Amino acid sequence: MGLVRRDQQPAEVSETPAVETLLRQLGDPDPDRRREAALGLDGVAEAVPDLLARVGPETASTVRDALLTTLAAHDTDEVAEALAVHLASDEADLRTLVAEALATMPGSVPAIVPRLLQDPDHDVRVMTAMVLADLPHPGALTWLADMIREDPHPNVVTAAIDALLPSLGPEHTELLRDAVGRFPDDPFLRFTVEAAVG
Repeated sequence: MGLVRRDQQPAEVSETPAVETLLRQLGDPDPDRRREAALGLDGVAEAVPDLLARVGPETASTVRDALLTTLAAHDTDEVAEALAVHLASDEADLRTLVAEALATMPGSVPAIVPRLLQDPDHDVRVMTAMVLADLPHPGALTWLADMIREDPHPNVVTAAIDALLPSLGPEHTELLRDAVGRFPDDPFLRFTVEAAVG
C-alpha cells in the first residue's frame, strides 16, 4: 500500500460547462470555441435541434466536422432526415462532410436510402452512392447494384461503380458491362468499367 503525504493537495478537477453554456457557445465568434461546444455536447439529446440548426450556417470546416461528429453519434431518424437535406447543398465541403457523417449511421440511414435513390436531383443520388460506399449495412451493395442497373444518369452509375469497386467480384462483371451498354457514348463510364474488369 502506498503512502500519501498529508500536505498533498487534491488534484484540480476541471468542471464541464453546463449544457446551456455550451449551447450559447455554439454561436461564439471564435471557431475554436464553437468547435469546443459542438464536441462538448456529445450525447446531449436536448442539444440536437441546436446542433442541426448550426450545420448549414457554419462556415468553418473544423466546426462543421465537430457538429457532424456529435450529431452522427445520435444516429436517429430525426438527425438522418435533417442531414440528408444538405446532400443537395451547393457547397462541396458541406455535401462531402454530410455524406461521411451519414455513412456512419447504419441505424437510421437505411430508412431514407430508398427515397434518396429516387431523388430528382442526380447530384443527390451521386452523394448517396458515396454514403453507401462506407455504410456498414448488409443492403448497401444491393442498393449500389440497383443504381448501376437502373439509374438513368451516367454520373450516378459511375459513382455507384466507384463505390462498389472495393467489393467487386466476378458476379458483377455482367452488371458493369451492361452499364456500358446503357451509356455507350460516355467515355468516363466506359473507362471506369474497363479499369475495373479489364
